[in-house]
Amino acid sequence: MRTSPTPQPENRTGVSAASISASKCRDPRPSIQERPDVTPRIQRLMKTLDVLRTGKFPVSVEKASLVTESFKSTEGKPTVVRNALAIAHVLDNIPIFIEEDDLFVGNMAAKRGGVELTCLWAPWPKEELETLRAAGFQMSDEERDRILESNEYWAGRTMTRRMTSLYDDERLWPYAQLGMVLPPFRNKEEGWGPGGMGGNGYGVRHEISQVIGVFQFEKVLANGTNAILAEAREELTKIRLLSAGAVERKDLLDAVIITYEALNRFAARFAELASREAAAETDPARKAELLSFAEMAARVPAEGARTFREAVQSLWFLLLLVLPSGILSLGRIDQTLYPYYRADRDAGRITDEEVVEIFEWLRIKDMQMVAATPQTHRNKYGGMAKWHNCVIGGQNADGSDATNELSYLVLEAIRDCPVPHHTLTMRVHEGTPEPLMRKALELIQAGTGLPAFLSDESCIGFLQQHDVSIEDARNYAVAGCLAINVPGKSRSVAHPMFVAPLVLQFALNDGFDTRTGKQAGPKTGKFTDFKTWEEFRAAFDTQLAHFIGLQAEFNNITMRAFAETYPQPFESALMEGGLQADRDILNRTLPFENGNVLNPIGMINVADSLTAIRKLVFDDKVVTAGELLEALNSDWAGPRGQEIHQLALAAPKYGNDDDYADEQAVSIYRFWAERAAELGTTYGGKCIPGAISIGTAQWPGGAQVGATPDGRRAGECLADESMTPMREFDRSGLSAMLRSAAKIDQSAYQATSLDVKLHPSMMDSEEGLAAGSKMIRDYFRAGGKHLQINVIDNAVMRAAQADPEAYKELLVRVGGCSVYFTMLEPHVQEELIRRTQFTSFD
Repeated sequence: MRTSPTPQPENRTGVSAASISASKCRDPRPSIQERPDVTPRIQRLMKTLDVLRTGKFPVSVEKASLVTESFKSTEGKPTVVRNALAIAHVLDNIPIFIEEDDLFVGNMAAKRGGVELTCLWAPWPKEELETLRAAGFQMSDEERDRILESNEYWAGRTMTRRMTSLYDDERLWPYAQLGMVLPPFRNKEEGWGPGGMGGNGYGVRHEISQVIGVFQFEKVLANGTNAILAEAREELTKIRLLSAGAVERKDLLDAVIITYEALNRFAARFAELASREAAAETDPARKAELLSFAEMAARVPAEGARTFREAVQSLWFLLLLVLPSGILSLGRIDQTLYPYYRADRDAGRITDEEVVEIFEWLRIKDMQMVAATPQTHRNKYGGMAKWHNCVIGGQNADGSDATNELSYLVLEAIRDCPVPHHTLTMRVHEGTPEPLMRKALELIQAGTGLPAFLSDESCIGFLQQHDVSIEDARNYAVAGCLAINVPGKSRSVAHPMFVAPLVLQFALNDGFDTRTGKQAGPKTGKFTDFKTWEEFRAAFDTQLAHFIGLQAEFNNITMRAFAETYPQPFESALMEGGLQADRDILNRTLPFENGNVLNPIGMINVADSLTAIRKLVFDDKVVTAGELLEALNSDWAGPRGQEIHQLALAAPKYGNDDDYADEQAVSIYRFWAERAAELGTTYGGKCIPGAISIGTAQWPGGAQVGATPDGRRAGECLADESMTPMREFDRSGLSAMLRSAAKIDQSAYQATSLDVKLHPSMMDSEEGLAAGSKMIRDYFRAGGKHLQINVIDNAVMRAAQADPEAYKELLVRVGGCSVYFTMLEPHVQEELIRRTQFTSFD
């Protein structure tokens, strides 16, 4: 029987590096059948995930049909009201059912294990639907034809079409086609590529890049949706239509009421369904369970939750309205749910075993959430990556440690149910208990890649730089993979990946794009004409500033188009002051305004390239500018090209605690942050610097870029994550690598990311776990912001390549989330294997 967590760390994986070797590199984690604490229900649910690995998802078009029906019937109404009516139409009519092993009610799509396609982002051409079917998605001809019929209405009305209509032909449309943001825009109807999006849940929005924020779910858990409805109705009585703002406010409040009333009706549908099924059920245990479902759904989310189970049921209903999205936050889950847990434990209504099973159920349900994207995006989301984050640990408003029993139970759920999603982030501060660190590191040692670690000092410091109060800053949580947000008081809307090495290519060629034969950037001088390093670096900075400015405009257009097409009344009511505001959260300034995030990838490749240019061309003068350009343009071909390639590879590299090399990383990240702070947004305020990658975005990013002076070949994958050295270039040990990363002022950034790959032998003992904890704490004290850790032997990954079925549960951490290794493309697997694997903490 599971008891309340004790302060003593306990290694229950039973796996060490020695056992891996002894078993000839078998999958190091116990199978689900070997986990004695896992209930039969969770074991059955885990087996259903085998279907997920095949990628053969049933496609439903019910939501698309209902949304299209609604929008056709509401022409002329305010957009925010139209969106609310569309949500209501879906919630009132979408088919519902109760799964046999569900602990809570609320299906995510009209089909079991299914995904709902929509045309809100862009139409689905017939060819793209066939490509989707070829990729394993199950769709009948009749369903395909229904989507094609929906296309006819949405043509010219999608978010993509609104975005591209705002691009001028001289600057922003050419910029969108450059590939600086991935993938390059194809035409003004399709934008990033043909095909809409798909996902689970019933919100009306662009499914991948919805609001990246942390909503105040606890408002509904504590007081119910009826409290929101009562407040909205009261606010309506106060409105006098004497200004444009008052009219907008009335529209928003009407939309909130429509949406939340519909959610209450949706829950009531499940209460009625559960009651009907209970009446027909002959098994006493199942009948009792169905009756409990009916009781919960009849109460929440309309009323405040009284128990832990009611709180989770209420949260689940809310998540179904925030979905669909590849980006989601469950907030500080150990804080949000703790009052209900504590009350139930004190009253003897729930056990820790039951709580862990509930957390395991949430993980498996999250695994069943799928983001169906067009083929142009699928290589960016390798391994079916998504970014559904929850946070544990950290501080209370007064600075005291916030760790509680749920912090440990969330970790136990991952130990017993080691699936990639939802991802988990653990906040670390000086007062973080060592037992919690040990429990987290035991999970890392087991090969889950979970949790990632965030520095409270850096994250809170960043927020305070933006005038967030210390109390609010201490309450930060994470949305998506790593976006720091204040719950209810901030949200990012535009946060795309900017391929920084392309800027270096333009700087080397006087702003000319050798791929297209067009002038892409300003004329800053020919590389062969620069006499000094300082002249060239000034030219690069000019190019970078130019493209950062274009990216800020690009993001502003995205935010404007999103706000105009898919305003969000539901989420607005879950934000601070949402019912007192004139506009929804896509149309107003928030207390911490971080709507526009400027986010580069490949910056370390740029830094190492600048170092090589300075070293080889200007300081040591062993290569002329013309020779370097010729070598890059030929991808290091010929005898001289090969010789220069070896010199480039041997040049000093970031990640070795070498100030000569690290200086370039420090300076370009400083330049990026300073330039971002100068650029305005459509929400007011300034742009925010961020520095993260997602999924496997470094691969399509690298495909856009020719050979670079750091020694990288044309088309090769870029460096992983923002603070991580280029693979195989960090040659001086783990401590040196961490010291290099800590030199960068990460506190200026909303998010940074550092990926570390450790051999399993490093943390297979109490001493190793202690050393791992010290590594994290020391890095954060030195200024680091984030660490995600892969503990895996390259030999295990090689074995998984040879026998994927035997290693189908093998996890690796990529781009802010964990994924199944065998679901990654072979070239991505190879990149993971090539990353530097440390065998010592020195």
